[in-house]
Amino acid sequence: MGYINSQALRHPLRNELEVPETLSIMIFVILNILLLIIQPGKGNESQPPNYSILQPNVLAVEVNLAESNPMVNVSLRCEETDNPREVSWQYNGAPMDQHGNDITVTVEELFGGNYTCYDSEGAFLNYTLVLVRSSGHKILMGSGDTGYIACTSQNYNGSFQCSWSWSPDRNGEVMFVTATRWSKGSEISCALGSSQQSISCQDQTYCPYAEEVDRIVIELGVRHKYRLEKYSVSFYINEIVKPDKLEITKIDQSKIEWEYPRTWSVPDSYFPLTFEVKELPHKKDCTCESKCRRNKPVNTTQDRQWTVKKGFIICVRAQDALCNSSWSDWSQYISHYRTLLFLPLEGDRTPVWGWEVQERRFSLSLNKYNQLMCESAF
Repeated sequence: MGYINSQALRHPLRNELEVPETLSIMIFVILNILLLIIQPGKGNESQPPNYSILQPNVLAVEVNLAESNPMVNVSLRCEETDNPREVSWQYNGAPMDQHGNDITVTVEELFGGNYTCYDSEGAFLNYTLVLVRSSGHKILMGSGDTGYIACTSQNYNGSFQCSWSWSPDRNGEVMFVTATRWSKGSEISCALGSSQQSISCQDQTYCPYAEEVDRIVIELGVRHKYRLEKYSVSFYINEIVKPDKLEITKIDQSKIEWEYPRTWSVPDSYFPLTFEVKELPHKKDCTCESKCRRNKPVNTTQDRQWTVKKGFIICVRAQDALCNSSWSDWSQYISHYRTLLFLPLEGDRTPVWGWEVQERRFSLSLNKYNQLMCESAF
């Protein structure tokens, strides 16, 4: 009677699935080799992952300030040559103890700097500016709620402008600025303003009659001394469009009218505007809010004519009628008055009409003041 393996009875498929011992060893060796190939070497100091080339001669360093002793080693090279010469280094103008074409420096916390190298005779050879990235936002004015970059567009022609302001005690410098869409094939060109506080951009592939699929993303890198901060904002054109101010003209003594801004997209039927009109007493400004209106409501209309009332300033602004974007700046029309004045010309008291704009009383001095006799609106 033959021997029966009890384990085989419990697991009848085990014998079929068992792997030979030599094959198991081979698999183990292959897996370890693959792990060595995939995992970056710990001793590779030539291209550490904690800093990158921002632009020629400028490095951006990542320092983890959460560590108890935040620092990072950075490798610097003076010249790209196979025959390096004797080289000395300076850090922010002060001589360093290190010499040679290749050196390693330690950057602590937010203390970057300008490293310069010189030959044996003291002649300048090259430099490397080391900036430290900061997760905070202190160089530009603004907040997380209000934002740091403001963008507007006058129309739907694919052009837009973005601006920002330096903090009072940090006059910065722009290191990079990009404008892209998430979709492939977009082509956006931008020009940096002379003050380095604005850009003007044009989306070459933008179609005003098609729906925008992807947002435009603005990325801005600025530095103050050796601190580098990154800012970003994203938007659709219809979110930032803001019509230019309206031009108001007089029809007759009691009516005014306005036209669409010349910079607005055409035709008007495809890009309609809606208007807000409010009436304020004289000597008030259009930016004045409800307390200046004497309980008069703000009127919303798509008409382009308005009846002028005596004693009021007419304020008008425009907005894209099809989306909740920004209103244009206020345009104002000031109703005029005429006054009957007496001129002191050798006793001649012939009445002469004089024009008054903002003040209801008007005086003309020619050796003495005229006497205001009557007033009427035209």
